Amino acid sequence: MTLLDAAGNVVGTTTTGEDGAYAFADLTGGQYTLIATGYPPVADIVTIDGRDDDRDLWPAHTE
Repeated sequence: MTLLDAAGNVVGTTTTGEDGAYAFADLTGGQYTLIATGYPPVADIVTIDGRDDDRDLWPAHTE
């Protein structure tokens, strides 16, 4: 998983656990882009606002 800030700079990278879980800590409020690799690429825009900052991203193989 790669996390980009609104300017497109890499904020962090991490690998998912066996259960698919991942986390990025110490983020400030704002908009981020979350990119999953290792599958066909999937990206989603995430806004951190302190209310509900959990996000699920479901990469999948295409048949």
